[in-house]
Amino acid sequence: MEVLEALPFVRIQDIEAVRAKVRTIEAKGIDALHVISDFDMTMTRFWHNGTRSPSTHAVLTRSHRVSDEFRTETDALYKKFYPMEISTTLSFEEKYKAMEEWWSTAHERIVALKLSRHDLKDIVATTQAPVVFRDGIHEVVKVCEGFGMPFLVFSAGIYGSHLNDICVAFEDPLIHTFNKNESGVHGAPYQAAVESRPNVILMGDSLGDLNMKDGVAHEISLTIGFLNHDTDVYLEKYLAAFDVVVLDDSPMTFCG
Repeated sequence: MEVLEALPFVRIQDIEAVRAKVRTIEAKGIDALHVISDFDMTMTRFWHNGTRSPSTHAVLTRSHRVSDEFRTETDALYKKFYPMEISTTLSFEEKYKAMEEWWSTAHERIVALKLSRHDLKDIVATTQAPVVFRDGIHEVVKVCEGFGMPFLVFSAGIYGSHLNDICVAFEDPLIHTFNKNESGVHGAPYQAAVESRPNVILMGDSLGDLNMKDGVAHEISLTIGFLNHDTDVYLEKYLAAFDVVVLDDSPMTFCG
């Protein structure tokens, strides 16, 4: 804990509360703990070589497989809805409604492309805009795997239904930035894996990611927020919402 507090890119508003959570997690042990993480800009980097690192959706947009018309339409959606997603003035309800419209419209555009599984593999392999993982994330996942600790990745990325190998729809329920939560895994093997693990470490880059732990009862939740940009605008809100805030797209070396 002392090492974490000393890192220049880490901010903690209530140090005593965080220390108490860490002590309880340590006392309960590994067998009582699981991890939930967002994917884009949490497990991956926000910046790469001085430019914005792509999200999973952006990899598709930048690929050779899509038309200029598709790129124009998706860029217009991004410019309209992304400012609403990160707005400090819109209510949660307004943001939620906006995300539903954004994701639904984007999915319609993607389905119209009639992509096959082969297309998706080719896009990932050949697009000159690779998703870049955050430094240290591979080590974190390996540690969790070594301890047999469940690691749930919650993403509002691309996940469709295929008919005759062609994407024909996106599976329900619609998952977006503000409705990701553990209630969505009811009945899945993951649910059984965490039922005896009442403590959770949650990692995300959006205030909406805090909802990921909802739907399953927890005794202790230690939340880590990655504030990758506009620190002067969002720091106060992130400090009030997350137990630990990691600034400036920094690595996950603090998890060691």
